[in-house]
Amino acid sequence: MFRRLTQGTLGTVELRTPPLASAPQQARDLALAATVAWNLCRADEFILVVGELVTNAVQWARTSIAVRIIVQGCSLRVEVADGDRHRPRLVMPQDMDERHYGLMVVAALADRWGSEKRRRGKVVWAEFDLRAAAAVSPPAPGASALQGEGRVTSGAS
Repeated sequence: MFRRLTQGTLGTVELRTPPLASAPQQARDLALAATVAWNLCRADEFILVVGELVTNAVQWARTSIAVRIIVQGCSLRVEVADGDRHRPRLVMPQDMDERHYGLMVVAALADRWGSEKRRRGKVVWAEFDLRAAAAVSPPAPGASALQGEGRVTSGAS
């Protein structure tokens, strides 16, 4: 049986990790687990965006990273916080440039994205509108760790 997303928060999961090369994969794994547990549409796009935002934090901020995934109302949101105060800029890559494609991917796939300065660093976020396919089913068996508030911690915080 399916139910429609309501105005309340369906769930939140978090990951805290040092800026290691493995951090983007850890964040993608968390995003996959959350979208499967919550039976959400647009999972592939969302997982790709999560990986790009965390990759940027690893490459540019080089500080501890906090990833937060939230389903609220008809919105799926990822927030990636780091200790660097420099906000990201969408840059057009030059010929033969292998970098600067991450935010282009984010801008192309997410319905909204942006960044906010914080007292200690910034948060870069992306949102996906789930109204087009707003039905969700109950969490998958064994997914109770992702219901409601949940925390996943990796490495030193």
